[in-house]
Amino acid sequence: MRIIYASRSSKAGPAPLWSIAVKLVLLLMSAAIVLAVALIGLFIVLPVMLVSGIALSFYLRRRSRQARRAAPETGVIDAEYTVIEHDRR
Repeated sequence: MRIIYASRSSKAGPAPLWSIAVKLVLLLMSAAIVLAVALIGLFIVLPVMLVSGIALSFYLRRRSRQARRAAPETGVIDAEYTVIEHDRR
């Protein structure tokens, strides 16, 4: 009885060497891509997010301070309202 393995090549010679080399190159390329994405995220995206978050907090603090100065401290809320009358029959 003869068993044929589908995962192994039936040819002898340099074919297994090329297969290993191609797999190694693909592994190294994928590792380089993952490393590049991580470094871009760490050194570009993260600092931009931190700086924009700090700038937003300063902006919101300044706007709230301006709004507090503009509104009088009388304790009365200035608003318009409309009275709607309903006929109850």
